[in-house]
Amino acid sequence: MGAALFVCFMLMREYMQVPRSPRRMYIFEKPVSMGILPENPRDDVSKMEVQLPFKRCTELPIPDSYWNLAQDTPAFVSIPQTTDIEIDESICVRVVVPAKTTQMPLKFAPFPGAPWDSILLDLIGQNTNISVPVPLEKTDHTSNFYRDKVHIYEADVVLRDVDVYRPQGYIEYRHAMWNAEGFLDPQPFNPERLIIRPDLQITVTDNEQLSPYSLHKYLDMPLCTEPNADGRWIPIERLPFDPQQVPPPDSHGLVWLPYKCRLQRIAYTDFAKCLAQKYPVVHWYGDSNTRRALKKVATLGKWCVDNPDSLVCKCNDNMEPFSEYGANHRLSAFDLDPEAGTTSMADPFSALPATKPRIVTFKWDGLTTRNAPPWADYFIPNFEQKLGHPMLAILGMTNWDTAFETHAFFANEADRLTDKINTTYALSNNQPPTDIVLRTGQYYCCTSDMDPYWKRRYSRLRNHYFDKTLIETFKNKLGHERRVMVWDVARITERRPYNLRRNDVLTCEANHVRSQLVEIENQVLMNALCNS
Repeated sequence: MGAALFVCFMLMREYMQVPRSPRRMYIFEKPVSMGILPENPRDDVSKMEVQLPFKRCTELPIPDSYWNLAQDTPAFVSIPQTTDIEIDESICVRVVVPAKTTQMPLKFAPFPGAPWDSILLDLIGQNTNISVPVPLEKTDHTSNFYRDKVHIYEADVVLRDVDVYRPQGYIEYRHAMWNAEGFLDPQPFNPERLIIRPDLQITVTDNEQLSPYSLHKYLDMPLCTEPNADGRWIPIERLPFDPQQVPPPDSHGLVWLPYKCRLQRIAYTDFAKCLAQKYPVVHWYGDSNTRRALKKVATLGKWCVDNPDSLVCKCNDNMEPFSEYGANHRLSAFDLDPEAGTTSMADPFSALPATKPRIVTFKWDGLTTRNAPPWADYFIPNFEQKLGHPMLAILGMTNWDTAFETHAFFANEADRLTDKINTTYALSNNQPPTDIVLRTGQYYCCTSDMDPYWKRRYSRLRNHYFDKTLIETFKNKLGHERRVMVWDVARITERRPYNLRRNDVLTCEANHVRSQLVEIENQVLMNALCNS
């Protein structure tokens, strides 16, 4: 009780030291400018008026007292400047995590540059229910490098929707227990409460009614040409236009709308025509999440439309009979006929059709040692002569890698993969360069995999850092000569309301998303490929 009261005192102390709402500062009961002095010092300073600027975290000092907080002081959220902000402005959010006296598991350690503590924190719109993740990073203080010291994390969060936002979240793990490397087992999920003052909130306004993110202006946006645009989930009944003009909703009636570009609803027959023109040969690598995406493509969108609440469509399609292509085969292929609106299974080594796009599929268990045969063995001599030169290669990795391999092993295999891609899909004057799409791993949160057999080492931060490693490796090694795109399916799920994120993971041990969300993920990809 005493520790909690002390935290409240410290928060109120910081609260009193920083200008509050309303956005204007008042002196002598009149609006006063901040940072501008009168030309004549004798002029009445109360006659001046200037808006109080919002500040980034680097401009807002951390109170020294925070670094000296006693052990077992409850962790808390701090927003040092709760000034009302306008659309597209950012707000500084911090989390202060004092040390605890509990026994520390010394075998766990974060990746270089990663935090000791895994903290899930969102800013939640109280009227719209829009969730904005807070991408916390370690502050530049030596205390953050030690396991048993006070840790402080911060982020500048840009808010683009008019609403009143309140923080919501918890500590997922301390002491790097989110990172079960090597022979360490995943740890039980036991979230720790964060103290969040009831009055801690941010109001985002659009006083001039000029927001480019207004739903009424959405159809005026340029079409999306990248598959990683940030966005938000909007109830379909709030759309001020025909919902048929955007991708369909998820199972809760929510529509995914990017902020700075527009998604159109693309029929799979039109996608087939797009592939025939731009990407007549596609090589598509991935695991069971990729399989679910391909089932939508191979059936031209019909998969799971009639029975979306079945187990196959909600979670696990592993044993589902499927005739359009060898969905569980390590190597398979199918051809799309955009004119007839049909698909047909194909021998991946057969001659390429003249007018139909072909998708060659490779079912991999990430870059893990569990692949049989090893993943590198697929890159056989004369690979392109036998399987065709792809104008597009889609690679869905990291799900199995996060679960079963160490980060060091994965980083080495990712480096090997870029070399294999670069030599197999060699640049030449006779063929256009192969575009690369990297599909992130699925988002994971709010639980841990305690299955005694699988012992999958998933965690939200661990998944994030494996994705980050893959993306940086490909962009650094291949991005200067090829187009490397990131199909960020993790972001799409991370932006969902917290209760939906949690329920999706808890109700599907395979961490597959429902078929409606598979459709939305595919629409994001199809827009990026066909609008550019």
